Amino acid sequence: MSHHDRIVFAREMTNGARTRQFEVNSAGVEGWRIRESRDGAVVRQVIYDDWHRVELQVSGFVAEIARLKNEGWRRTS
Repeated sequence: MSHHDRIVFAREMTNGARTRQFEVNSAGVEGWRIRESRDGAVVRQVIYDDWHRVELQVSGFVAEIARLKNEGWRRTS
C-alpha cells in the first residue's frame, strides 16, 4: 500500500478464532481498491474506477456485516 492510499471503509469482524475483513481504499488514479479477507486470506480484491460501484460494494459489505452480527460475530475495528 502506498502513502497515496486512503482508507474509505474498513471493518473487521471476529467470531472466536475466525476473522472477516472488509476494506475500501483509495488507489490514486486507478480508483478504489475493494478487498475482502477471511481468516487472513484475501478472497476478493478488485479495483473500481466508478464511485457508484464502490458505493454498491460498501452497501453489500454493510449488509454482510449486519448478517454476521446476527450470527454472533463482533466488530474488532
